[in-house]
Amino acid sequence: MKKFVVLLICALGACTTGEDDVAGSDEAADYEVDPDDGKGDGVAAVFNMHEVVGDDVFVDSGQMTAAEVQKFFEASPYGNRSWLADYSVNGMSAAQALVKASTQEGIHPLMLLARMQVEATLVSKTAKPTQTRIDKALGCGCPDGRACDAQYKGLYNQLVCGGKFLRRLYDASADGSGQWTKGTTRRTLDPKSVTPRNHATAALYAYTPWVLVGTGGNWLVWNITRKYVRHAEAEGYIAAN
Repeated sequence: MKKFVVLLICALGACTTGEDDVAGSDEAADYEVDPDDGKGDGVAAVFNMHEVVGDDVFVDSGQMTAAEVQKFFEASPYGNRSWLADYSVNGMSAAQALVKASTQEGIHPLMLLARMQVEATLVSKTAKPTQTRIDKALGCGCPDGRACDAQYKGLYNQLVCGGKFLRRLYDASADGSGQWTKGTTRRTLDPKSVTPRNHATAALYAYTPWVLVGTGGNWLVWNITRKYVRHAEAEGYIAAN
């Protein structure tokens, strides 16, 4: 059973670590840590591998509207206009597609935004990237060394697939059925011993079983999510508590 679960995770989740298959951000700003005196609700100012992000910033799907995500694209945390501001898919703007997937799967819009950047550097780019990069937007259904499953190709399909899988992993921690669960220590592929302090952190390690401080993995998830939360708070898209 454990072998089956691992294979399922690698088939759907982000088990890749190479660069040419677009696993991992190539945006230099994503590796710069914001000052630790700035508040980012739901994301700690200092990285803690046992609590990458809070549960609220993971599953609160009603936090941002499509109009607010559109503004996020038009004036991104990178000080530019993301190409996503002008992209449409399935008759929807990229912002509408993201919020639809977020609402449908019960995942915070900022988590899907961060995941697109972590996996394929989609948010910070100003010009439309290759279709291959778009087809692997969240690394979902794209196992290492093999072509992506056709049913998961495309931005909207990736948003739905990624959102669905993240939610499944979160729920598996909550009901105790997952490989990664809150309060249970496991080894990452670095390897590090991690004891998730919440279900969001357990889900993130199940999706990407790496810590990789300063270079990728869940450290990168933390850093990008914090950057996005702080930007959204500063612009009034989400409330700062």
